[in-house]
Amino acid sequence: MAIRTVTTIVTDESADAPVLAAAAALARSHDAHLDLFCVAVDLVPMEAVAVGAVPVVSQRSFGEARARAEAMARSVERRLPGDLRRAVEPVALPSLGLAERLARLARFSDLAVTGRAHGPGRSTLAQAITESLLFGTATPVLVVPDAGGVFDRPWERVALAWNDGDEALRAARAALPLLTGARMVDIVIVDPPAEAPDRGEPGGALSLWLSRHGVRAEVSVLARTAPRTSEILTRFAREKGAEALVMGAYGHSRLREAFLGGATREMLTEVPLPLVMAR
Repeated sequence: MAIRTVTTIVTDESADAPVLAAAAALARSHDAHLDLFCVAVDLVPMEAVAVGAVPVVSQRSFGEARARAEAMARSVERRLPGDLRRAVEPVALPSLGLAERLARLARFSDLAVTGRAHGPGRSTLAQAITESLLFGTATPVLVVPDAGGVFDRPWERVALAWNDGDEALRAARAALPLLTGARMVDIVIVDPPAEAPDRGEPGGALSLWLSRHGVRAEVSVLARTAPRTSEILTRFAREKGAEALVMGAYGHSRLREAFLGGATREMLTEVPLPLVMAR
């Protein structure tokens, strides 16, 4: 399926500048339409408002959020290329039910673009956006590094993390429009278990499927030479000169990854290169 709609959510024009630039470049390179939502959240906690004052304070604070969203939309509009097909919409959202409301913004999209979710300088809102996109949209999500990346042309080389799981397969399917333009796709498998269904030929069926779509792919099976899978994948991608990494997201629960760590959370904290994720 071709990419015809690219969606991104901006909440801080300065912090989200790499995301905005990437989304615009991707939309232009794929001749797609950019749906851009400038979101401001009404964070007034209702339990902190005096009894009898809720309607007045709620209306006033929500109006302030709407004004922030509209100002952001006007500023963002001026930064976009004139020939870009786009819709820039200011959106004010209440904090109650935020995750579901954020997810609905990108439901009818072919690719959602967002930024780093965790780590220094990132807010709980940034985390909410990324996880809402991954869990609530069934849309592939491109996570943009703080330093940006290559988005104005097809990637020359892409690494694809494979573990024969459902999330990895969904990510490979979702990324197919981005993989078909690559000169080479490196399928990387880290320490496959002896009882894996494809242990006789790890990644063989995936490689064959990709080849039928015109994708040239090579399989690399790596030993666990570092404690973190994310570190192994990052090192491999850099050694191969990959411009992006495709991987499934949250094979474990979010709670487990939050407390014990996991490849998804580590990647969403570091974002060493553009990440295409699906769940």
